[in-house]
Amino acid sequence: MSAYEVMEMGGLDAWAEFTGGVAPGKRFVEKELPLEFIGMSATAAEPGQQAPFWHTHEKVEELYVFLAGRGQMGLNDDIIDVQAGTTVRVPQGTWSTWRCLPDSPEALRWLCIRAGGAALAEIGRDGVLDRERPMPWAE
Repeated sequence: MSAYEVMEMGGLDAWAEFTGGVAPGKRFVEKELPLEFIGMSATAAEPGQQAPFWHTHEKVEELYVFLAGRGQMGLNDDIIDVQAGTTVRVPQGTWSTWRCLPDSPEALRWLCIRAGGAALAEIGRDGVLDRERPMPWAE
């Protein structure tokens, strides 16, 4: 048996219904899967909703991937607009916060991927390809 694990988070419209985390609509995936080197949260914020605080990290880099809705992020002294397709890297030492715009046509939904440890450049190319192995599905 392989060591992988599968978790179903449901479609984007179901994210706001999640109540098992620190706040409704916020899910820390690493609390449900045994992630070792990365963390990820999935968040749904309704129009007009905003983060209750600013935050920063000393050792962790964050990558926000916006999937739906319209909002804004505060990054130190800047405000940027975000929407489906926006990806924002937040390096260590950067203060950040967010809000879903009051006139957003739907909830702002995003993934926040967090990682620390060795830089990818230090790890180098870690992938192994096998172009000869047959694909597992029948056509």
